[in-house]
Amino acid sequence: MDDATNSLPGPERPVSAANRIGVSDARRLVDLTAAPSVGAYLRDVWRRREFAVVVPAQDLRAQNMDTALGQLWHLVNPALLVGVYFLVFGVLLDTRRGVDNFLGFLVVGVVLFHLFQRVVQDAAVCITRNLGLIRSIQFPRILLPLAAVNGQTLAFLPALGVALLTLLATGERPTLRWLLLAAVLVAMYLFNLGAALVVARVGASVRDLQRLLPHLLRLLFYASGVIFSVEAFVTSEAWRRAFAINPVYDLITCARWCLLGTGVERSVVIGLVVWCAVLPAAGLLVFRRGERRFGS
Repeated sequence: MDDATNSLPGPERPVSAANRIGVSDARRLVDLTAAPSVGAYLRDVWRRREFAVVVPAQDLRAQNMDTALGQLWHLVNPALLVGVYFLVFGVLLDTRRGVDNFLGFLVVGVVLFHLFQRVVQDAAVCITRNLGLIRSIQFPRILLPLAAVNGQTLAFLPALGVALLTLLATGERPTLRWLLLAAVLVAMYLFNLGAALVVARVGASVRDLQRLLPHLLRLLFYASGVIFSVEAFVTSEAWRRAFAINPVYDLITCARWCLLGTGVERSVVIGLVVWCAVLPAAGLLVFRRGERRFGS
């Protein structure tokens, strides 16, 4: 009797979801609240990679459209920036000590630091600036800082052309070491990507970061040897090693070695390799940990 009673359907015996849809179907259910694996996450990013390329390219094309010079500002801006720094630090304050081609030395440092500065500033607001998109569409949020890096890298290319023309105008001639600049630029892209991920994560939670960044970047500017030769002005070996810890200084120094033939210490090269290998991975980990809270 008990067996017969148990076999009868009734409201007092709830039917489980697995019984309703079948055990095999239940095994194929996906928990939408669970974070995907790193591999699946990166595959999803790759499938949507056009967003990180097309959108920043369109934004770059739309910039300065309401000005007389238009897209020429991508060339004029870095030229004016280098001119101002050369006048103030090269002529008035005379920081040319220890540098043969100070204008070439300066232009390499300024354009590379300017790229890093623009990437960080853009990444700091890329989440808060796109809250409407984040709340309406499901997509890997990493595409937003990635688009910031790609956009600023595209805007950097005219400045790189200005830097190379300046070097040629000041008497520098291409050598085989110039080819190694491509490796330095790849390293800088990886470093900028890692920095953008960390800054985007912090900027999404700490809105005051936008106010602090200009001051922090100004301090980093002077700590990166952009406008003076560390070898000529810093005599302490301990302080020189401290400069080598700064990844921006490592990038600028290696780029100057490629283009100007200035000296570079082994610790600088090692520091650059370590930063470019560790920071992107660490940035991905930090960014993914806070990704699900973006837009909440």
